[in-house]
Amino acid sequence: MRLASIAVGCVALAASLALARQTVSPSPATENSVSASAPSATTVPMIFEDNRVFVELSFRCPDGSFRKARTWVDTGGGWFAITERLANDIGAQRKGAPSREGEEQAVDIASPAVYLGTLPLDLSSAQVVAKLGTDRISPGVDAEAFLPARVLKHYQAVFDYPAGRFTLARPGVLRPQGRPVSSPVQKESGFPRIEIEIDGKPYGFLLDTGAAYTTVSRDLLDRFAAEHPSWPRLTGAVGEANMLGSDDKDALIVRLDKIRWGPFEIRSAGAVSRRPGIFESYMSKLMTDGIVGAVAGNILRTFRVEIDYANGMTYLKQSSQPDPSDLDSVGIVVRAAIDGSYYVAGVAGKNDGSAQCSVSAGDRIVQVDGLKVTGAARATLIPALGGKPGDRRKVAVERNGKQSETECVVRHLL
Repeated sequence: MRLASIAVGCVALAASLALARQTVSPSPATENSVSASAPSATTVPMIFEDNRVFVELSFRCPDGSFRKARTWVDTGGGWFAITERLANDIGAQRKGAPSREGEEQAVDIASPAVYLGTLPLDLSSAQVVAKLGTDRISPGVDAEAFLPARVLKHYQAVFDYPAGRFTLARPGVLRPQGRPVSSPVQKESGFPRIEIEIDGKPYGFLLDTGAAYTTVSRDLLDRFAAEHPSWPRLTGAVGEANMLGSDDKDALIVRLDKIRWGPFEIRSAGAVSRRPGIFESYMSKLMTDGIVGAVAGNILRTFRVEIDYANGMTYLKQSSQPDPSDLDSVGIVVRAAIDGSYYVAGVAGKNDGSAQCSVSAGDRIVQVDGLKVTGAARATLIPALGGKPGDRRKVAVERNGKQSETECVVRHLL
């Protein structure tokens, strides 16, 4: 269920969040700096939605009041980014001309004063930008701000998925809890590297709280599929694995039988492919050593994850196993557009002769049962397309200016 919209405009910060450990009111901070007398740790509610982590940050406005914003927390992200609307609300000062990449535009801004609970955040290592022309930090993602690794690396960070709590603390403040595993952190990017054992061999991965589904280089995933014909697989990324849009229609998903992360066995975790070279050639340059993928929300949600950035260690407590039915759906691969619309990118199939959903690539999705799709968050649309095998969904689409409705059946795809 989608959460209530974040209020627009600056409001007074009456108190810290319910689970905050500190009771000291936020004090002024100079740009890109944190006062030595500031609180050393804070704990706030962690929203786990769309297999991703969100928290509420408070941004100080010129009049001294505060504007709250739902924020996406990403241990694999680079920029500290906010939406244009949030930037306007807090009176952010632009620096230079906007830049464009594809459909997206961004402009550098002066670093605002930002707080997690009562803890002022250190933005000194991050490029701070406002994304222009959108009320969401990314198409389909219900957030106005983005908290990346370049900020997180200054702290100890606890992602307590089972308890729904997120903690940031200055280095050395927290006593670690859980079993230790090595996670060396690249100094500039702040990206933590972990090792996952698959088929008895260790592979390097990014620990990625910002991604909804675990990813693996296509060449390696093809090899696993060939060597293990009994491992379920699917062409076309659906559900939470559907993160890229059009590129996902040909993606491979494989359900890995057993993998190990340190002392912990993980069973039946799904992984979706990424083009060869993305991890090996590009992302590995941002890590302490080579990687072949990223461990993401579908696995991380089964742990309490405590990252000690300063010492390159992560501490784990396992509470459950990945859900083997997490991708049960009607099989539509969707693409989210900046204007809030969703389009059919393709239809995933098992090639087993069963009926597929009668939609075509390029159709605009108008409605799923009672849900009006345009403007909905991914976290609302993905469950609407899922359910229990045999459930039926009425999907209305628009093609060439004409609307039609088709009935699609939820299936256990892998």
